[in-house]
Amino acid sequence: MFLSTAAAQLHVSDTVHNLSAGGPGQVRAQTERQVCIFCHAPHNTSGLRPLWNRDVPSANYRIYRSSTLDARPGQPTGASKLCLSCHDGTIALGSVLSRAERIQMRTGDYLPSGPAHLGTDLSDDHPVSFFYTSGLALADGQLADPHSLPLEIRLGTDGELQCTACHDAHNDQYGDFLVLPNEFGELCTTCHQMSGWAGASHRLSQARVGGHSEGGWPYDTVAQNACRSCHRPHTAGGPDRLLLFGDEERNCLICHDGRVAKTDIQTELDKISGHDPRRYSARHDPAEPALVDNTHVECADCHNGHAAMAPERGGGYRRIGQTLLKTRGVSSGGAEVEEAQFEYEVCYRCHADTAVSVPGAVPRQSQTSNVRLLFQPTNESFHPVAAASVSSESPSLVPNVPRGSLLRCTDCHNSDSGQRGGGAGPDGPHGSIYDFLLEREYVTDDDTPESASAYALCYKCHERTSILSDESFSEHRMHIVEERTPCSACHAPHGVSNLVPGGSGDHTRLINFDTTIVRPDPQSGRLEFRDTGRLSGSCTLLCHGENHRDERYPE
Repeated sequence: MFLSTAAAQLHVSDTVHNLSAGGPGQVRAQTERQVCIFCHAPHNTSGLRPLWNRDVPSANYRIYRSSTLDARPGQPTGASKLCLSCHDGTIALGSVLSRAERIQMRTGDYLPSGPAHLGTDLSDDHPVSFFYTSGLALADGQLADPHSLPLEIRLGTDGELQCTACHDAHNDQYGDFLVLPNEFGELCTTCHQMSGWAGASHRLSQARVGGHSEGGWPYDTVAQNACRSCHRPHTAGGPDRLLLFGDEERNCLICHDGRVAKTDIQTELDKISGHDPRRYSARHDPAEPALVDNTHVECADCHNGHAAMAPERGGGYRRIGQTLLKTRGVSSGGAEVEEAQFEYEVCYRCHADTAVSVPGAVPRQSQTSNVRLLFQPTNESFHPVAAASVSSESPSLVPNVPRGSLLRCTDCHNSDSGQRGGGAGPDGPHGSIYDFLLEREYVTDDDTPESASAYALCYKCHERTSILSDESFSEHRMHIVEERTPCSACHAPHGVSNLVPGGSGDHTRLINFDTTIVRPDPQSGRLEFRDTGRLSGSCTLLCHGENHRDERYPE
């Protein structure tokens, strides 16, 4: 005998669109008892279908614009303009054509401020009045073909998408007069078929958002809110792409601050070294080239919120992490890649040909900020990131790093408290307490006492006992223990490019001297290492006040 709220909303008289004196909403007439008259009348109407009983707004609207929008919306037309006759707030609610006098309202003549009052600025609202065609769907690549849409999604008779594609003014069974439920993103994903969404964390996460009011989320979990977790179709805070907030990173950090998501990224960003998107404002554009001169870092530069999945746990090399899926990149050859296949391709967006300078970088004999050039497999030496090393001279490698192994950038550049480093925090190059965004300590200062912690990053792959027993270089111990010379004085961590000034000559074994510690021989002016064969070589240089002129090792 009792109707549920949803069932009752099937009739317009039971919804807030019943503006009569007996209507259930706060906005209603003082005495008028007719329900339909506020929109329709059988006589003396505008001549517009369906028997429209109101004037059509004459306002000039500011419409939605976005660099990623393939559609071309214009000024509102058709059914959208009929809806706006109330919802833009320019025409009195009681102003109907079939009455000589305006119907008097209890709460004022015009729609009061609130989510339903859109105003004449529609730049923060889902675009309307554009032709939704098969060609548009094909060009976009992530829109459903209009011929495949369910019957609930009604386009205009001319094929334009209007307010009525998502809203049915007479039926409020799903809330907000939606034509389909929006829980789990059902309505949005009817048209928007985002690549990677099926397995994305934001679609599947059961993390609860209860008690966290900033996002204005209608449902209890991230999965239930789905698209609504980050987007708002009307009165969005970030108009481009209808984000909740104008500051892009806030749309991520509202959850990734330890309150909703398991990963507390905000704490990582507060560390002394890191990729902090809060340092940049209004620089990022999803339509920008993969290589940009306008350097910045936003969450969306590395992560695709529609495709990112929870990271895989456990050891072993992976070409690209689950959190980086469906992101753009730059190949080892310098070409833009629409979908990165390797982690380094994502890093190359900023650390390759755009050559972002790194504060405190060690000045070297052969110098470049272009990491892509340093990892080239044609170089004399390189850490095996873009290709496996061909060298067989690595006697110091720890047992779980066999020769021929590949590395990822995040094997070194990672959170100091991440799980891959033995901590309990999130992995990834978001922040670290160590310089250069390193997972472990790597001291580059001269006169540093050797210890397991001072060179912890090097000792992650190179056995400390092997280094100190001179298995790979007969004077390792003398240099780093007795002379207290840091590893970085002789070795470059990425590689040495033969395409960069100073890169010619012998640069095997990652030899590329720190020029603040190692200087040219004053007599000959030479700063030089020569590779003379397996585990042997000679140096000509000045270091710690001592001249080395063609000094060979082993003796």
